[in-house]
Amino acid sequence: MGIFGLGFGKRAAKALATADQLAIGSPWAPESDLKPMVIAEAFGLNTDQLPLTRDAAIKIPAVSKARNLLVSTIAKFPLRAMDGDEVLDAKAQPSFLYRTDTNVTPYERMAWTVDDLIFHGYSLWRVVRGAGNSPKGGPILSAEWVPRDKWSIKPDANVGHRLYIEDEPIDDLSQVILFNSPFEGLLTIASKTLKGARDLDASWVGRARNPIPLIELHVTDDSELTTDEIREFVQAWADARRSENGAIGYTPAGLEINVHGEVHADLMVEGRNAVRTDIGSFLNIRASMLDGTMGIDSLTYSTKEGEKNAFYEFDLPFWTDPIEARLSMDDVVPRGQRVRFDKYDAYHQPLDTGVPTED
Repeated sequence: MGIFGLGFGKRAAKALATADQLAIGSPWAPESDLKPMVIAEAFGLNTDQLPLTRDAAIKIPAVSKARNLLVSTIAKFPLRAMDGDEVLDAKAQPSFLYRTDTNVTPYERMAWTVDDLIFHGYSLWRVVRGAGNSPKGGPILSAEWVPRDKWSIKPDANVGHRLYIEDEPIDDLSQVILFNSPFEGLLTIASKTLKGARDLDASWVGRARNPIPLIELHVTDDSELTTDEIREFVQAWADARRSENGAIGYTPAGLEINVHGEVHADLMVEGRNAVRTDIGSFLNIRASMLDGTMGIDSLTYSTKEGEKNAFYEFDLPFWTDPIEARLSMDDVVPRGQRVRFDKYDAYHQPLDTGVPTED
């Protein structure tokens, strides 16, 4: 049976196939831009039209801040199975929720699951099941996160599309749990913003090395320098500007220094703050949680505690709800049960696993 018939859906198959073609890889190792460049050259595309890799995006400070905030917040919440409105007894909890059979801890497993959802929009766990029919496919004995570069969906002449983990075809989807985030992934939808943020970072670093934007070494007498002499003098001046004593320079007779244009310092500050706000908007995180500023009406009063509460109430569910919903399906826990994050220690909600809802 093909990937469509097994329940991934056309959107998942199309998006994941595209991600695989663009070499969106695992967070475990640095990624190369070589493959996207080769694809761009083959199809006559501008590389600016292709999404950045995760390795490039995570180097943007605003992205790292947002990613680290979500990952560190969500991964620390224990998972709890519930039957109706009651949390199952500790002995009745599915063991895969709080332990693994590898040296990867449940915290790390959830951390990289959230990371995948942020950057790619999808994440995959591989599971081992025991004998039985409850839940559907048998009880899950263990579950492990599969790094993004270890799995892909590829076209297949016989079944349309097929899932592969380390080049091994997976036809029985009861062996995996696919998580879908509420959007297509930061690398896809925020490509333009990410590239702008990267350019802005490069700009302020360059400005720090050369605070004066443009320097012209102007000859005022009749002396004529050869091309090599000009290059040598310009390089010497550039090297001197980057030295520890770069605020002091010397020009011989017949030369004067002309400075063209200035860049106000607040331009970089405002630009970098705008990037934080934009990244927060993509990831459903308020700017104040990313150490950015936000526009507040003169009649509006906001406190740190109020912002924290709003983050837990409005921002975080955008990420936790899809994970809870997927782990509450009948192929993960028996019908009638559901899985919720235990947020009590962090937020002290009236109920440690949230408001009761119908499964």
